[in-house]
Amino acid sequence: MSATLEPKIAVIAGGGGGIGQAVVLRLARSGFSTVILDKNAQAGERTLTQLAREGQRGELILVDLTKRLEVQNAFSQIISNHGRVDVLVNLAGGTFHKKPIHELSITEWMEVIDMNLKATFLCCQSVIKSMKRQKSGNIINTASNFGITGSPGRTHYSAAKAAVIAFSKSLALELALDGIRVNTIAPGMTATERVRSKFTSAEWTEEGKKIPMLRTAEPREIAEGVAFLAGPESGYMTGQTVHVNGGMVMP
Repeated sequence: MSATLEPKIAVIAGGGGGIGQAVVLRLARSGFSTVILDKNAQAGERTLTQLAREGQRGELILVDLTKRLEVQNAFSQIISNHGRVDVLVNLAGGTFHKKPIHELSITEWMEVIDMNLKATFLCCQSVIKSMKRQKSGNIINTASNFGITGSPGRTHYSAAKAAVIAFSKSLALELALDGIRVNTIAPGMTATERVRSKFTSAEWTEEGKKIPMLRTAEPREIAEGVAFLAGPESGYMTGQTVHVNGGMVMP
């Protein structure tokens, strides 16, 4: 981006997580001014520390992304401070509970639906008025290979991620005339700290062998997909799902 221009504003919901941190750093390298939304203060501060090591600055707003008023207040603060949001990346989510459906409580079901789907809806809803006013905007939501294939023990997560894909397609059609693009990134198995901690080294190696490319993804590789969707190179793409999964899923 030209040094004479104001940097574009990118809001990364879930920017304290493993993929989230990689996305924040990647977008900052592309010249975006980054705002992190996360309820985990420690994780968010770690991302800010990494930004500082690269000579970049960012902002952190602590927010429970499943709470409507908290999300609305966070975006009101961003708009007040910056006047606009150019890119919204919705990364918050996770499986949290892997178990057969007959053992899944309604509380566990709703926790996963809320974090993966409701949070995406609330962030999109809160930013759209601003993007409509500026007649431009770019929303990138996060699905999963399991939103396409399903996964035993992950009925809640698979349902939420499939819904994110359909939600994003519908929103893309709804907002196309306003100059707002909406796309989805669908990562496969990625070596984030949270996911990696559930496996031994031997188990992780075996998981990688199940993938056509014989390895799992690094968070930075998912971030490259997000950066592509956030940039002008994807300017004629909307309503699409970009799969970054080493060949696990080829819809």
